[in-house]
Amino acid sequence: MEAVRLERGALDAILAHARATHPEECCGAVVAAAGRDVVHRFTNIQGRLHAADAQAYPRDARTAYTPEPKELLAVLRAAEQPGARLAVFYHSHPRGGAYFSGEDRARALFDDEPAYPDVTYVVVSDVRTPGEARAFRWDDSARDFVEVALEIVP
Repeated sequence: MEAVRLERGALDAILAHARATHPEECCGAVVAAAGRDVVHRFTNIQGRLHAADAQAYPRDARTAYTPEPKELLAVLRAAEQPGARLAVFYHSHPRGGAYFSGEDRARALFDDEPAYPDVTYVVVSDVRTPGEARAFRWDDSARDFVEVALEIVP
């Protein structure tokens, strides 16, 4: 599988988002438009969901994320504009390294199929290595998300 390219400025913006929300997880998306990577921060509403119904939402924002629906919808609409595409969903692991967890996999699937098969999932963390970022994509032959090389470009 080919490497995923991400502009240095976009990765820096994602890492800044993760640091700003620490110790909670951050989440967002990157829309490729007009030859640029545009980072869109989402509000992580997981804490609110957990506070309102801890039984239905046993994890809080320190260990899970849920994007604010209106912000997610706005990004999906932006990605439908001519010349634009949804390239990346990202989130952080404030207490663990940058890996694609079982929970991440479950959230990226809908009825055992990838909800966004052409989107790369980037996970960032400063825990093991400052600025660690890893990318994962759906692989049809493996029927799973696999790690792909993340190429950072100027």
